[in-house]
Amino acid sequence: MKRTDALLLLVGAVVCVAAYASAQQRGGRGAAPPDQQPFVRTIEQVRGDLYKVISGPGVGAVTVFLVTQDGIILTDPLNPEFSAWLKGELATKFPGKPVRFVLASHYHWDHARGGGMFADTAKFIGHENMSKNLALPIRQARPPGDTDDLNGDDRLTREEAQTGTRANFDRFDGNADGFLTREEINADIRRPDVTFSDRYTLTSGGTRVELIWAKNRHTDDLFDVHFPDERVLFAGDYVWINRLCCNFSFDRRPMATWIASIRALEALDFDIVVTSHWAAGTKADVIRFREYLEDLSTQVQAGIKAGRSLEEIQKTVNLQKYSNFVGYPDQVPAIVQSAYNSLTN
Repeated sequence: MKRTDALLLLVGAVVCVAAYASAQQRGGRGAAPPDQQPFVRTIEQVRGDLYKVISGPGVGAVTVFLVTQDGIILTDPLNPEFSAWLKGELATKFPGKPVRFVLASHYHWDHARGGGMFADTAKFIGHENMSKNLALPIRQARPPGDTDDLNGDDRLTREEAQTGTRANFDRFDGNADGFLTREEINADIRRPDVTFSDRYTLTSGGTRVELIWAKNRHTDDLFDVHFPDERVLFAGDYVWINRLCCNFSFDRRPMATWIASIRALEALDFDIVVTSHWAAGTKADVIRFREYLEDLSTQVQAGIKAGRSLEEIQKTVNLQKYSNFVGYPDQVPAIVQSAYNSLTN
């Protein structure tokens, strides 16, 4: 085996571990552990010249790209190893079509690293808050999952790191000092060349792509990507299709913010939704996900107003109508607790 092949296999194993750890934290009976499931990157046609790329099993990150007359429009680059592989695949499958634009959906390392691989041909577009978040102390712009700088020293110990950040701790710890700094976590993340505040329409190669700010769902720089000609929506963290969601007190954001932003997506003209960490679906699936969040919020809020304890609410919330969602019924108590924390804090 060549040294480069061995390195790619090692990187694949690391990313699988991160995805599986993230799945366990988010809840549900997701993918099998990485030692029971092969790591395979795949490129699949969504519609027309739009393709999605799956970086790994379970809740491994997903990105999409659109092939146009002038070149390729790519959403999240994900990580350096993935981007190196994807650049090679694109050169083989679409010769003479360089990546012209990279749409960085938000600052989290599991989506934004690796953009430098396309810096020779591409402009980078991001929300105006992205560069700010990359410069903020860790506690003010947390990594994905529930990672937090608990002692406020602007660096992370292994114990403070959670989910994928912990799984990748040694990989990110460039100087091997046992701490992760903001610079180490954000290494290989390109700052945007072009920024926007609410909406941005990219016109290139005879096609349009619409970037739509998610209005503080998940992070304050997250945006979704609408491909109107293909009638496809790429929904960044977190839109989940037929899966219970979400842990971490709904990213410490009001559930009403989640519901409002998803309702705004429903006003867009699309048939297919591709999610950044989970299965694709239809507009009806997005509506059902929003209805699930509303149902969960209403029931938990009613319990809070009635003066019930968390334990009592966990016993009374009924999500039977979503019994086909991954994670039901095992993760219902944890999801109710997450909603309770969001609604009370």
